[in-house]
Amino acid sequence: MIWWQWASKWLLVPRPLCWDVEGLRGPWRAVTLPLARRALEGMFRKLNHLLERLHQSFFLYLLPALSRFVSIGLYVPAAGFLLLVLVLKISSARLLPPAAGRRPRHPRGMGLASLVAPLLISQAMGLALYVLPVLGQHVATQHFPVAEAEAVVLTLLAIYAAGLALPHNTHRVVSSQATDRGWMALKLVALIYLALQLACITLTNFSLGFLLAATMVPAAALTEPCGPRPLYAALLVLTSPAATLLGSLFLWRELQEVPLSLAEGWQLFLTALAQGVLDHHAYGALLFPLLALGLYPCWLLFWNVLFWK
Repeated sequence: MIWWQWASKWLLVPRPLCWDVEGLRGPWRAVTLPLARRALEGMFRKLNHLLERLHQSFFLYLLPALSRFVSIGLYVPAAGFLLLVLVLKISSARLLPPAAGRRPRHPRGMGLASLVAPLLISQAMGLALYVLPVLGQHVATQHFPVAEAEAVVLTLLAIYAAGLALPHNTHRVVSSQATDRGWMALKLVALIYLALQLACITLTNFSLGFLLAATMVPAAALTEPCGPRPLYAALLVLTSPAATLLGSLFLWRELQEVPLSLAEGWQLFLTALAQGVLDHHAYGALLFPLLALGLYPCWLLFWNVLFWK
């Protein structure tokens, strides 16, 4: 008899997997191959049923409109490749050799101070964006003829726009300590910061992580102080969190076949900002603190890299 015929007959006969199962399993019966096969089949059936329930709940879909949807199998690999771009940029920045024939103008020990100031100022701007609009709404209504909701939104926009002056304020602190490769170290920190945030967002909210990666990764990879600075500045502004929200509102109404004018789009944008702050303070929604304390300071780091002196 051929050996594989004997093996197949042996496997088809129900027999214990272990000859001494009583000492291991006590009063339970021996585990046979058909029983293990049925258990494995039941496990896969349960997983398939769970996957069908998730698909029915639209958890794994990006739904831009009621008439169309995008499956997770399409946009999650794309988000993974976008995050791979950040990983490659981080690796290339770490492995980049020093320029031949050039020495830093200042000691290496001073490089850390040139990174601390942009990081602290960026996070302080994000904290101000998160705290001041709500704390200052009563003061704004006393001095200006606006409602409380309008005061919150206008304070948000004012602090957000004030972040554009961050490089000028930062370089007053680090002008005597910055090295030639200081912007490269700052960009490395910003790339790691952005990659960690997008990875965490993608694991919890697939569609939001993909949309943020599709807008922020190209600008983050291209930003540097040398080259066509006006082009990079325009790209950074267009891919900032506020511009992404504004563009998403216009795209959303286009998909609904109800196009917006510029004035209507701006009013809808202000309403979305006020609604985001209200949802956070009333219902605990995390989108507003994520943008204010995470993505906005990270975007400011790239803005600082672009205007590095």
